Amino acid sequence: MMKKSSLHKVLIASASLLAFSCGGSDDSDSSSDCTESTWYQDADGDGLGNSSVSVTACEQPEGYVSNDSDSDDTDDGSTSTTACNTTGEESQSTNTEIETMREAMVSFRSSLSTTLLDEASVCLDDERFYLWHNTPANNDNRDGITYGDLSDSQLTAFKDILQLFLSSQGYQKVYEITELSEGWLNNVMSNTWDPDFYSIDMFGDPETSGSWGFQLDGHHCVVNFLVHGDNVSIVPAFLGGEPAADTWNGEDFDIFSDERDLALTLYNSLDATELASASTTSTSHALEVGPADQNGDPDPYRGTYDYSGFATGLKYSEMSTTAQANLLLVMKEYVYNLTDSFADVWWTDIMDNIDDTYFVWINDTGTTPTATSEFYYRIYNPYLWAEFNTEGSTGANAATIADYNHVHTITRIPNNPTTDNGGDYGIFAYLINQDGPKTLLEHYALADHHKQSTFKFDYTIKTTSLLDADHGHSHGPSGAHHHEG
Repeated sequence: MMKKSSLHKVLIASASLLAFSCGGSDDSDSSSDCTESTWYQDADGDGLGNSSVSVTACEQPEGYVSNDSDSDDTDDGSTSTTACNTTGEESQSTNTEIETMREAMVSFRSSLSTTLLDEASVCLDDERFYLWHNTPANNDNRDGITYGDLSDSQLTAFKDILQLFLSSQGYQKVYEITELSEGWLNNVMSNTWDPDFYSIDMFGDPETSGSWGFQLDGHHCVVNFLVHGDNVSIVPAFLGGEPAADTWNGEDFDIFSDERDLALTLYNSLDATELASASTTSTSHALEVGPADQNGDPDPYRGTYDYSGFATGLKYSEMSTTAQANLLLVMKEYVYNLTDSFADVWWTDIMDNIDDTYFVWINDTGTTPTATSEFYYRIYNPYLWAEFNTEGSTGANAATIADYNHVHTITRIPNNPTTDNGGDYGIFAYLINQDGPKTLLEHYALADHHKQSTFKFDYTIKTTSLLDADHGHSHGPSGAHHHEG
């Protein structure tokens, strides 16, 4: 490798030659044809330029690029966890809401020590993206850094970022899960359940790229917050609670009251024929596409997982007008956990495919379900997968928490990457290996170090702008949450 002093001399000489060839010639005709541009040194060859080392030239010099986006021109990102240059990254968005998100994340990252930043940060193509589950967090079985690693001001800053991505209702659920319900559990078994055990993983670098994200991962709350250019998503999202409703530290909580009560209203609006189509006699009602079983297991439903077998139950197009309206309200409860402007775009995709929506219900008791009985439902639309299940109390809580008071939910976008804006994990499952495998399934099938198959894949993906959405979603006085059917 050339020493820096030698490289510096070469660069000065190159700059002098370029200046002469472009503007220093006595040939006025040649000079008039030259349009000079500023070029920035790319010493590490990562395609990003150093803003402090530049030359002016008519044509791009070797070792220089047109951008000045490199925060560290000695690191090409091949070994660093904090400097990432994943193929297929988007440029920074001009959307002011995304820019606010980005600035908040850059500020949070800057507040971390080098050690914490390195522990929390990986690139977009790292498998940690898919390593999330819902077994008790403990304090050492998650990647990244934990709430307990942060100072009070850092934790407040991170929670402020959550509130930029989530609606008020979405953030309230995360708050009740991670602090109130988990705080209640901490009294039962403090070395297993603790609000401080929730972890943070960060993907990509928002300072230099328009493609980045982070993951909140813990016992009953896993949300993937993703930005890619103008696209923002929060799926997969696993939210649960045991207890789902109770009181902690003098504060009442009922995390899934809307998901429960709106679904009961839908159920009660179905006639006998509709109920017969929606209901199943299955005795198993665990989440069909929920979290991995154990720490270290990747999400088994990432990539091109086949959802086609779930096109069963009561179809939206076969519902009464009243039932259709009630179903839409249930669906919006999951979609609008995301902040409104980006949820609006997601909702448009859902509504464009609404006739391909299916609803399934399992009622454990065989009688009319209530808010204090066990039941399960799922909704399958090409752009929305939502499941709700009363899990039954477990372990140390078997004698103290009613079975209906342990709830799991999952929200996904099926069929990644055939949906226009990508499915689970945004379109990152596509861009991770843009010139090679386009989903993690493909990666496992084709990569040399797995050698599992010789499958062939053929599909395309397109992206759409999120900047012109206005789809009838609003907040009323005092932050009241309203949806227009």
